[in-house]
Amino acid sequence: MLIDPPTTPSLSRSNDCGPLSLSPSPVAPRQSELFDASQPLPHGLLYRPEFLSHSEESSLLDAIAGLPFREARFQQYLAKRRVVHYHAAGAVTHYDAGDGESFSSGPLPPFLSALLDKVSAWIDVPASAFVHALVTEYRPGTPIGWHRDKPVYGIVCGISMHGWGRMRFRPIAARPDAKDMVVLDLEPRSAYVMRGAIRWDWQHSMLPTKALRYSITFRTLAASASAGQSTFPQSPTKKSDLG
Repeated sequence: MLIDPPTTPSLSRSNDCGPLSLSPSPVAPRQSELFDASQPLPHGLLYRPEFLSHSEESSLLDAIAGLPFREARFQQYLAKRRVVHYHAAGAVTHYDAGDGESFSSGPLPPFLSALLDKVSAWIDVPASAFVHALVTEYRPGTPIGWHRDKPVYGIVCGISMHGWGRMRFRPIAARPDAKDMVVLDLEPRSAYVMRGAIRWDWQHSMLPTKALRYSITFRTLAASASAGQSTFPQSPTKKSDLG
């Protein structure tokens, strides 16, 4: 059972052979101590609770409600989640015509550009380095199986909204050992970053959601890839929805 914030994340093992888990501690520190620092985790994973304020989350949820969601597709299968993709110019050429990520919904909306700038400032990576934005709606009961993001992408940053999510990580191995698994509880308004070993040498999955949840994911281009102009086309500038 997930515990409502405010709490502080801590790494623990439930038993000698269980997975390493990032779960809420029952001790609540001062809010400034909790919200001012990012939590460094194993293998290059980074987690920050309260990356968004309540008002930012509310504005984002209002803005994404009008996006052109469509059922996520993997090869010939439809997933339970709905998605909206945005690609930098040329990035979509890395996909086959039948790939579930090959469509793009046009210019990056101003509210996502503003959020990308916030992500860029947090992890000190230029906004122009990001070539993919993904907005996902997870209806109750929606899982994501074990996978690693496509190698065309580099750094991956995800922001959670509205509901909780439980993300699991395991090393890429012929016979993964359960005791090596890392479990990360994604609070509403939190953000995580995958780079380094956790990005390239590990797989991740999402357990079925308990309630409606939304996420926004930004991805950079991998250093070994080339996608031409690695910047998003911009829609006409207007006042940001981030308040």
